[in-house]
Amino acid sequence: MKIARFRAARRVAFGVVMGDEIVEIRGSIYTRFRLTDTRYPLADVNILAPTEPALIWGPGLNFAEHLEFAASVLGEGADELPEHPEPWHKSRNSLTGPNDPIIIPKDSSGDVHYEGEAVAVIGRNCRRVTPTDARKYILGYTCGNDVSERTWQKKDSTFWRAKGSDTFAPVGPWIETDINPQELEILVRLNGEEVQRAYTKDMLFTFSEIVSYLSQQVTLHPGDLVFSGTTGTTKAMKPGDKVEVEIPGIGVLSNPVEAEFDAAAQ
Repeated sequence: MKIARFRAARRVAFGVVMGDEIVEIRGSIYTRFRLTDTRYPLADVNILAPTEPALIWGPGLNFAEHLEFAASVLGEGADELPEHPEPWHKSRNSLTGPNDPIIIPKDSSGDVHYEGEAVAVIGRNCRRVTPTDARKYILGYTCGNDVSERTWQKKDSTFWRAKGSDTFAPVGPWIETDINPQELEILVRLNGEEVQRAYTKDMLFTFSEIVSYLSQQVTLHPGDLVFSGTTGTTKAMKPGDKVEVEIPGIGVLSNPVEAEFDAAAQ
């Protein structure tokens, strides 16, 4: 089932996507809910980021094909296979939804890249779980874009602004609850041209392993997001571009790219 968070007029609600409609629910997506008789055409609602997470996590370098590129950004040592996940935060303020703009900061170098990824959505409080049990704590999966400012990523000692700036975590369009997370294809298009393709079967650490590793020290809460990591090489986006992250079986996350001064003027 596809679970979406949406705005209709001034109301924000959750619903289940059925064809070209969304059926509003009553209850909690994390416990129990029921379908109501209230339906909206998808074209008439604003699809939002699927949850309001307390925490957003990246796994560190998680695809072998990304290691050489990472070394060119981060320096010596980044091309070595990790022995375990090396998780880090994206800020809560970086979260943005489908069709919302990715804003390139005015003091950025302009070297702001897409990174198409799959994203696990935590469904239950999760603390010290095993990799075998971790999947029971995941509600479902969605599309994500780990936007990264490469100059800041190379120069700063942390990723606080390189990956955590406002709008640097587009997520959506909805959560798919019935899909094999390690058999997903991730496609990225920039202005309609395919620029990245990845397969979650190539993740060095599975979603279950990442969630288990995180949970040993940090309690994960319903709605928290865990990114998959990315693969291959990426390139810069510029104002006026449109970037799409598609995962067949889930959907398409589409975002325009704008400069900060252009967005502020609107």
